[in-house]
Amino acid sequence: MLNFLKGFSMYWTRYFDFKGRSTRSEFWWSFLGLTIITGIIAGIEQVDIKLGLFIYLIFSIFTIIPNISQYVRRFRDIGISPYWVIITFIIPSLLVYTIKHLPWYLQVIDIVLILSDIVLSILPSKEE
Repeated sequence: MLNFLKGFSMYWTRYFDFKGRSTRSEFWWSFLGLTIITGIIAGIEQVDIKLGLFIYLIFSIFTIIPNISQYVRRFRDIGISPYWVIITFIIPSLLVYTIKHLPWYLQVIDIVLILSDIVLSILPSKEE
């Protein structure tokens, strides 16, 4: 089992690794680290909205590739086609910025996709 520092550092060192597998602990430790950073950025945004949004934009740009690669590895680890990342992660991520302008049924679909992504990420590893 990984600890927080090892799991979060693997997120950054496996930036372009779309071939391997990611365990639950590696996935969730990095998720926690990213959540903490996002919380700090949200705090900065409360003090200076322009600076906070700028930092969040830069952070989002730097984390899009490792997020996708980690989801691909995690889905491979649970025995699901990595192409599901498009449906459960990429599409909801794009919709989140426009969700309040979408019809209610698309908002519900977006929430269901996000929840399915969480449920899939919780599943245990499959043996090769």
